[in-house]
Amino acid sequence: MPAVLLFTATYVGATWLYGRWVGSELADIYGPVTVVLAVLIGLIHRSAKFPLPVLWALSLVGLGNMAGGVWLVAGRPLYLAPVVGSLRYDKLFHTFATGVAAWAAYEALRRWGSVERFTGGVAFATVLVACGAGALVEIVEFSSTIVFPTTNVGDYGNNMLDLVANLVGAVVTAVLLAWRSRRRFAADGLAMVKT
Repeated sequence: MPAVLLFTATYVGATWLYGRWVGSELADIYGPVTVVLAVLIGLIHRSAKFPLPVLWALSLVGLGNMAGGVWLVAGRPLYLAPVVGSLRYDKLFHTFATGVAAWAAYEALRRWGSVERFTGGVAFATVLVACGAGALVEIVEFSSTIVFPTTNVGDYGNNMLDLVANLVGAVVTAVLLAWRSRRRFAADGLAMVKT
């Protein structure tokens, strides 16, 4: 756990300094927002007891978010940069981040609800929690367009595509978790038969 905290603190500080150095307009917003989110995740972790791989994945989400808002590509934030054709970094990141959120939601549900198998109900709850977190991000983005003159958040259509990317990430993760759970359950059943 200390390594994850050190990694997170290092990239927050380094990205913020980079942003200030190159004049990235959003460095002073993304730095504090990432710190607040890290503290929030830390508070949730106290009761959810996320496994270390989930904590690393959540830290990578923070890095991807800071990079997207602060790193400049041709003078514009990475979030606006096309990655594949006209598909921007923004949409790929939303898919990844919400997928990680679904994984974290599942792990929290396992601890809080003593969930043993990844059932359809658990999959539904996992997707809902992750998409709810993604929707909260969209509300914050919309609110920021009212408060700050330059946010690079985009318009209503962009927000809707973000929600679609969020759903894709959450559903893909739910499918992977179901597949992993089914394999573990089958392996446990086979081990019980052999003993």
